[in-house]
Amino acid sequence: MVGLEQEYFLIDNQMYHERKDLIHTGRTLFGTMPPKSMDLRGHYFGSIPTRVQAFMEDVDKELWRLGIYAKTEHNEAAPCQFELAPLFNEVNIAVDQNLIIMDVLKKQAEKHGFACLLHEKPFRGVNGSGKHNNWSLVTDDGQNLLEPGDRPHENIRFLLFVCAIIEAVDKHAEMLRMAASCYGNDYRLGAHEAPPAIVSICMGDELEIVLDKLRRGDSELKNKVETQPYEIANLSYVPKDTSDRNRTSPFAFTGNKFEFRMVGSSRSASTTNIILNSIVADSLCRIADELSNYKYIDDIRKKSLDICRAILQKHSRVLFSKDGYSEEWLHEAKKRGLPNIPHYLHSIDSLIAEESVKMFERNGVYNKTELEARVDILIEEYRKSVKVEVLTLLDVSKKDILPALVKEIQFYADAQNALGKTNAYFTRKLDYLLSLLDKLDNAYHTLKKAMEERNKTKNSREKAYYLDEVVVPMINSLGDIIDKVEEAISRENYPFPTYDDMFLAMQ
Repeated sequence: MVGLEQEYFLIDNQMYHERKDLIHTGRTLFGTMPPKSMDLRGHYFGSIPTRVQAFMEDVDKELWRLGIYAKTEHNEAAPCQFELAPLFNEVNIAVDQNLIIMDVLKKQAEKHGFACLLHEKPFRGVNGSGKHNNWSLVTDDGQNLLEPGDRPHENIRFLLFVCAIIEAVDKHAEMLRMAASCYGNDYRLGAHEAPPAIVSICMGDELEIVLDKLRRGDSELKNKVETQPYEIANLSYVPKDTSDRNRTSPFAFTGNKFEFRMVGSSRSASTTNIILNSIVADSLCRIADELSNYKYIDDIRKKSLDICRAILQKHSRVLFSKDGYSEEWLHEAKKRGLPNIPHYLHSIDSLIAEESVKMFERNGVYNKTELEARVDILIEEYRKSVKVEVLTLLDVSKKDILPALVKEIQFYADAQNALGKTNAYFTRKLDYLLSLLDKLDNAYHTLKKAMEERNKTKNSREKAYYLDEVVVPMINSLGDIIDKVEEAISRENYPFPTYDDMFLAMQ
């Protein structure tokens, strides 16, 4: 069973059509932060703007007509950001319904004068959007195999399935990193708003203590939780929630399911769930083979705990419940030998790694030829995504930003001439604007030349890695210079809606 939370941004449709970068790439390639963005954190779960409320109501009606039921809709953390979470469903139905939801959001947004942005990072400097993949294993008669019950330390079935998942995630972390991502997700992961690019599992403090005791071979697995005195009259005791509240974890146990938080908002979740289901099935098949020679329940329980212990002794390095954003975790993950792949492109080849190919073929999911074809497609998709960004940025720089900057320079030059004498402010302002003009022109020609160099190689893979290592940093550098231009010139001469304009239009 899967529940897919869909995050998205809404902006005014007219402003959207005035931003060529948003139209062509799905994200803003430049833009300075407004005076107020996420500083007071008043947007998350706050009052929904009237126009947005009307939009959400129409989205609900259209989804109900299609048999899809939204459980919650609310403001997300960033300005203009929202979320829709439908009811859980069987994985293939849930994935299809999510694609329908994305389509309905875009169409209904246009009817209400909005543009719906599904890119992972449409605005630099504020939170991006994800698609949390809430995943559980449920039998055909409704039993949730990840339900720990009141006594998880005695629930052998639960412990066995959890350990199978721990083994699967640790063995195939690079492939999970790939399955959740795309080029756009590189700008979101690890940016103190989303899980890092290191795949780890958070089980929550109470369950991690149980698993650690099991790993060490303790005979007593029960976690003795100390309860605080509760002396408030007229209120009954509410036990502390033992499920995860660590929002920095990429793969977290949340009560009776795992929440895979790395998935990008623009992607289909099909690849994510194909890989997740396949790697867990592979671990469960191995465990089933080990248990197949045992007939009596006591022997099966004992062997099951032995299997769990062996898995935890080998794979507990993937368990981490602290701050995934911290610098300390980067060093700790490296010490543990966990893969850290900041760039999506570098994770694609995990699909054709020897262990991955064997796993897929062993379970009848893909053969090597099919995996190689998928790798070629993903690399080509990456290459085209970056190429579109470069061509858009070059076009905007040449036809819009550079002329706007020249116009601003002309304004101050004319003002100085009209004054009839040298003025310190005008001189300082003109010197700065002229230096920006030189920097912008140099960055433009450097990026243009880099793209010409890229065209000299015919190999698709080499082109993609050249883009990743050389061109993408240049895109960001040119964007930073345009940000300085935006800060330096007047509203009258700046040719595009700013972040401030777009955010304020939604309030």
